[in-house]
Amino acid sequence: MTLNELYRLAEDKGIDVSAFPLPESGSLALELDGRQYIGMDNSHRYPAGEEAAHLGHELGHCLYGGFYSEKTARDSIMRHEVRADKWYIENAIPRAELQKLLAGGYELWEIAEIMGTTEEYIQKACAYYENKDQ
Repeated sequence: MTLNELYRLAEDKGIDVSAFPLPESGSLALELDGRQYIGMDNSHRYPAGEEAAHLGHELGHCLYGGFYSEKTARDSIMRHEVRADKWYIENAIPRAELQKLLAGGYELWEIAEIMGTTEEYIQKACAYYENKDQ
């Protein structure tokens, strides 16, 4: 999924995406009165891959309903974060395409650029798909 496709998906699902300063986290997702919202940091310009990673992760929270508050137990927060990452990886970093690029000898940073995400998410995707096989 490209950055534009992620924004389109949010729009199609009725998820309001707004930009305002979020320099500490880069993004956030929340649900209020049955509606879902994503906030994207506009305090500085992000490369498209980093913006896609933030938006995709927050879409993960919205589309599987994984929200929490500051009072939520730490282990539960971590489960929500892992599920949001899983949604983003499965939808934006397809296994077959990732394997093809790895087999082609591309470096992880090159794969991230080709797939429109971050090197961190390529690393997470490699670990996720490897663990999924075990």
